[in-house]
Amino acid sequence: MNNQTVLECHKLTKHYLDAGRKVEVLRGIDLQVDAGESLSIIGASGSGKSTLLHLLGGLDQASSGDVVIMGKNIHQMNAVEQGKWRNHHLGFIYQFHHLLAEFSALENVAMPLLIRGISKSDALTAAKEMIGKVGLSERVSHKPSELSGGERQRIAIARALVTRPACILADEPTGNLDEENAEKVYQLMLDLNRELNTSLIVVTHDRTLASRASRQLTIVNGQIESIPQREIA
Repeated sequence: MNNQTVLECHKLTKHYLDAGRKVEVLRGIDLQVDAGESLSIIGASGSGKSTLLHLLGGLDQASSGDVVIMGKNIHQMNAVEQGKWRNHHLGFIYQFHHLLAEFSALENVAMPLLIRGISKSDALTAAKEMIGKVGLSERVSHKPSELSGGERQRIAIARALVTRPACILADEPTGNLDEENAEKVYQLMLDLNRELNTSLIVVTHDRTLASRASRQLTIVNGQIESIPQREIA
């Protein structure tokens, strides 16, 4: 088993001022995620789980502490360097698919590679392959409005994975889907996690889905309450 650490944080905190009062969202989080691991984060609304995900992805600035992605502390980078590092090592999936309406499924999936500067032909080839992995090869030319909710989310997963990132960060990725499609999408994410050895961190309110990750983490009042023993592979 590959035990390379792909993402970790140390003493991570986040607070803000509300009418002069300090509100603590995260209170000293320590976490390590290894290559190929699947981790679910659960907690009540307002517990800080989405905030933690955003800090791990460099999408928000921590009040204190460090976030290390593939051996580099992102807090020691400027915004441009952070953006490039994210593009190479992380993929993001949200509750809303955020696909661009004017582009086809193929073009949407190719976008992260085009942003990276890869040639259009190579980007489209890689995008087509990844769309095949999510089972939508026959939908490559369709625009988001021509896809079902479950199909749009599968295309969003393909877009997140097309750069072959070290880790996927997913924030309530099945939150807008019915139970049947939520099950299919979540299982697809776990299957690709194993097939591609891409680490997966999922924030979800669904405890049944969360329990199927290799590790579960519960956040209560901005702190990790428990991390059950990792399964022995």
